[in-house]
Amino acid sequence: MEVRDGFIVGIFNYCDRWCDACAFTSRCRVFADGAQIEGALDPNLKAVADAPLLPQDVPPEPPRWMQELIEEMNEAVREPLSGEQLEQIRPQMATEHRSIHSRALLYLDRVQEWLRDRDTLAVSDPDDPRAVIAWFHALIPAKIFRALTGLASAILDGGDWPKDCDGSARVALLGIERSHVAWLRLMERGLLTGAEVEPFIADLVWLGEELEVVFPNARAFVRPAFDEPDEVARLWAAEGGRC
Repeated sequence: MEVRDGFIVGIFNYCDRWCDACAFTSRCRVFADGAQIEGALDPNLKAVADAPLLPQDVPPEPPRWMQELIEEMNEAVREPLSGEQLEQIRPQMATEHRSIHSRALLYLDRVQEWLRDRDTLAVSDPDDPRAVIAWFHALIPAKIFRALTGLASAILDGGDWPKDCDGSARVALLGIERSHVAWLRLMERGLLTGAEVEPFIADLVWLGEELEVVFPNARAFVRPAFDEPDEVARLWAAEGGRC
């Protein structure tokens, strides 16, 4: 685990994006940037957002070669891409893996319909199984898509292990497991019958089994901080137990 400027490097690449339920928001650069943007848009915090940087926090001027590179990149993005260029940069997925993504999208559509029918879209308590289902039903297909397209790129590039696609697959598997448990809890509480829950669990079980086959190393992928309890404990101890 690498810590830079107080933030855990790369922690946001393999999280579930559920910041309200995360213990590492104070160590996440993406969360900090988002909070800064929200603060700049809040009129009550305008004075704080517009306050000048302290002298020691002012970043140095980039070297001339970097300025020229940035100018070239800015100029390039002003020109629209052709259809051929767009096709070249479009994420690719192996034909034999498309059924996995399609099943994930089917699960997403079915859960969205279930949520709308029960007016539970506003539920946000991480301890509520409905909130767990609502949160992960969109994240699962997104992470599966990233994992499958990343796998196609890794095969072409011949990248070394650990692969980014394994990390995305691991997040998808964790979301599948948490969703599975959430559906079972709704049934245990008598809020749903076994017949109502079964189609959703069938989707999740199928997706999990397929991902395990396609990404046999996903379970071994170590996510920064989340899968490094010893490193996190040392970090907190070094800073007096402050996360």
